[in-house]
Amino acid sequence: MGRTRWHRARRHRLLHKPLCTLPPVIIMSGLAGIYHLDGKPADPALLQRMIHRLAHRGPDASDYWIKGSVGIGHVMLHTTSESLDERQPWTDETGTLCLAYDGRIDNRKDLALSLNAAGFHLRNDTDAELMLRAYQHWGESCPEHLIGDFALVIWDVRRQQLFCARDILGLKPLYYCHQGTTFCWASELPSLFEHHATSRSPNEAMIAEFLSGTVVTNTETLYEGISRLEPAHSLVVRRGRCETRRYWTIDPRRRIEYANDDDYAQHFYELFSKAVQCRLRSHKPIGLELSGGLDSSSVVSLLQAVSRTNPQDRDRFQTFSLIFPGLPCDEHAFINDVTAQGSFPSHLIGPQAPVLTSFLDDVLRYQDLPDHPNGAMHTPLRALARRQGCRVLLTGTGGDEWLTGSFFHYTDLVRGLKIPSLLRRLHADRPLYNESSSPGLFSLPLVQFGLLPLLPQSCRNLGKWLLGRSTIPEWISPELWHRTQMQERIRQASFAPPYSSYTQQDLFSSTVHGLGIHGTELDERAASFLGVESRHPLNDQRIIEFALALPEEQRWGNKPKFILRKAMGNRLPISVRERVIKADFSCIFAQALLAESTEAIFQSLSVASMGWVDGGKVWNAYRTMARSYSRGDETYGFHVAPLWMVFGVELWYRTLFQKHRLPPDLPTRQEVAPSYSV
Repeated sequence: MGRTRWHRARRHRLLHKPLCTLPPVIIMSGLAGIYHLDGKPADPALLQRMIHRLAHRGPDASDYWIKGSVGIGHVMLHTTSESLDERQPWTDETGTLCLAYDGRIDNRKDLALSLNAAGFHLRNDTDAELMLRAYQHWGESCPEHLIGDFALVIWDVRRQQLFCARDILGLKPLYYCHQGTTFCWASELPSLFEHHATSRSPNEAMIAEFLSGTVVTNTETLYEGISRLEPAHSLVVRRGRCETRRYWTIDPRRRIEYANDDDYAQHFYELFSKAVQCRLRSHKPIGLELSGGLDSSSVVSLLQAVSRTNPQDRDRFQTFSLIFPGLPCDEHAFINDVTAQGSFPSHLIGPQAPVLTSFLDDVLRYQDLPDHPNGAMHTPLRALARRQGCRVLLTGTGGDEWLTGSFFHYTDLVRGLKIPSLLRRLHADRPLYNESSSPGLFSLPLVQFGLLPLLPQSCRNLGKWLLGRSTIPEWISPELWHRTQMQERIRQASFAPPYSSYTQQDLFSSTVHGLGIHGTELDERAASFLGVESRHPLNDQRIIEFALALPEEQRWGNKPKFILRKAMGNRLPISVRERVIKADFSCIFAQALLAESTEAIFQSLSVASMGWVDGGKVWNAYRTMARSYSRGDETYGFHVAPLWMVFGVELWYRTLFQKHRLPPDLPTRQEVAPSYSV
């Protein structure tokens, strides 16, 4: 049940991201609404029920707007000073446009200048006003001019259409259901279930994707008839028309070219500083997630440097860090080196044992899969940040995806016949390889990332057939795989614009990678429940476009993330700046999977009784993982991610569809994890 681990770190955000429980803190902005395409009046009582299901996302205000067949609802969490004066849903002077959005605009100044130059009068400086005017100016092309994290809905009376859009990475969620002449939307699934026509039937195709760990579809959910608006897409709904459009992709012709490394680093540092600064809008203290890794340490170190010339900023920021004493994923020493550079108050949060009840809470609350252990372990960190008065947390998310580089650079070097450069690259990358992975020829980095991509897919498929290798994971039912047409879903799923290199293709795939987007949605969901907004400077669109236009040597020089190390220079502690190996949180998965109550579930899987997986093979993989973990054999890590996906689907299906009673002796959850403030 293992899988290769040669892929870049971003493929394993499941494992490389620091399980905890959800304390009963109910506090993020949210959207809900209904549109009857047949002209039937929108039901205020239904809309209010939908809004009520989102109350935890917006404790500061809630309201709705109804006009004829359209009802738009919104709940508000204030995270910026501008939002204090904001009321949503937001209309124009004529009442012919009504907007509701969840999120934040990060290019406010440039957007305001463009709108003023076009003759639009801004009634105030709220993000809602900017978004509404942007739609008035650019119409359905307006998302192309927005930088930030957002999900938005606009009812256009004159065009008699509903316009929706989601940011380029899907950092804000938007679900919808189109049944007959009724179109409903919401930030979370439970709101949609308030409408009697919304289907609760399991979507077997998405079940197959999750069970196999091959999540390639970004538009479907685990329920038939309920969709997600795909990141970087807009949606137009009106009578006779319901269609989506991709509004953003990369320009493969763009190249960033400078004469020396210093110029590259200076350009990046300017973008990075801007990305951090534009995410500092908050009327409350700002929390900084500090893991001790290069990315989060760079965010903190940049702000430490700024605060030395702006002493008033020193009381504005606090760092929050997870520590794991005695475990291989503990990064305490790196965290201390970063916090010692400045005077920000720092908080160290100790580990909390994973318990089944917290994952069950997720399933019941969201009617969806539970969080992953390495995501859920952030719960006490976020809860502490909230108690300290923070509503915003800055993170280092995005550095792995855009700045690490790609092993597929080997293919570009082979294709260009740059053999000396290839040999040097292979030698330099040896510390990054997992020496315990399978020793087969096709698992060698040069073969997997340098030669096989050059072969046509038909040749690769023929090779697998000749070697007796199946494309179907061994624990998945072949009947399920063929019935859901998984091979065809895999072939059709990925959006593939033109690329200038195999490296660029691999990096861009992070923006459409199904498992990565799923992880992003889980992360946003958990943060919203705890009343904090996670902001990710390294996921700024301007940084992404810059990074994808870089020569590979700037991402992968003598060390991964070369340009980030160069740009930060002595602002980073030398221990962090020279660090190469990332912490691996496979042990957190293993601890969650090896709990006694979890083991009992693996012995009687509902997903096996449904014929979706081979229960015997899953159980054998579970026992193999348990034995390896108990012996200290690192190969256990090859099993934990696929086992967790099986467990997540099992808990969702068993709880919501089979109503199985879980073991009565489940451990009770701790409400607060131990923490240490410095």
